[in-house]
Amino acid sequence: MKMKKGFTLIELLVVIAIISLLLSIIVPSLKMVKMKAYSALCLNNTKNLSLGWYLYKEDNGDRIMSAQMGGTEPSGLRVGWIGRPYAVQPGDRTIDQVSPPVTDEDEIRGIEQGRLYDYLQTPASYHCPGDRFRKSRYDGTGVFVSYSVPRCLYGYTDPASAYYNKQIRRYSQMDSPSQRYVFVEVAEERNWNESGWFSLGAPEYTNNSRDWAWWGPMAINHGDSSVLGFADGHSEVHRWQDPFTVERVTKLSRLGITTYDIEFPPSDQVEDISYMARGWAYRNR
Repeated sequence: MKMKKGFTLIELLVVIAIISLLLSIIVPSLKMVKMKAYSALCLNNTKNLSLGWYLYKEDNGDRIMSAQMGGTEPSGLRVGWIGRPYAVQPGDRTIDQVSPPVTDEDEIRGIEQGRLYDYLQTPASYHCPGDRFRKSRYDGTGVFVSYSVPRCLYGYTDPASAYYNKQIRRYSQMDSPSQRYVFVEVAEERNWNESGWFSLGAPEYTNNSRDWAWWGPMAINHGDSSVLGFADGHSEVHRWQDPFTVERVTKLSRLGITTYDIEFPPSDQVEDISYMARGWAYRNR
């Protein structure tokens, strides 16, 4: 009677080694493909957001919507690009409440109260698919809205504000719109981005006429890159060059910081902040 021939130990080890080698090649490739897919979806999101932002000024005599969450003018006119998260019961949510948690549905109700929703009524477009792991330090839920508008784009609707005349309120005030970003990925770890805007340590806020600084927590959801939407309606992926830029995002999260301060980068790592300064609309009128 003949015995069935099986695999020898050496043969099994060779097969296992080959499989391990293939996995070491395939898995990083799959991660890269997924990252590229997320970037493509985020590009589409920011393009649609930017186009909606652009169309608003077409319909409103050159005036732009406000970067302020829930922003209203003294007349009572609602001009904020997005509204505050809202629940049917008990009503308004707070930035730091623990219970009940701020749900995605609450944030979507806030989106629906913003002026941008008149032009883009797809809530998924307000969330980057690469923004998967961010959780609120307060209620522990995911933060739905992934993007913010620079505060210099009509972030102050009250004429009594000291910054009212240090901002862009009309599209025609903006020089080179194709170079001025209007949507930035953010890494807020409060229940949501409190003001709805993205803050940069620009000279009009720091009283420093020369140096620019980081302020709000910008997100880097695409490896070493982020996606930005621009005032002419296009969007692009930008790769960051300075280690300080990427490390700051991780540092803020690791330390659990929810009150953000201005930080100047090291003198040998200013390429990224210089890029953001060039795209800041108010200083480049």
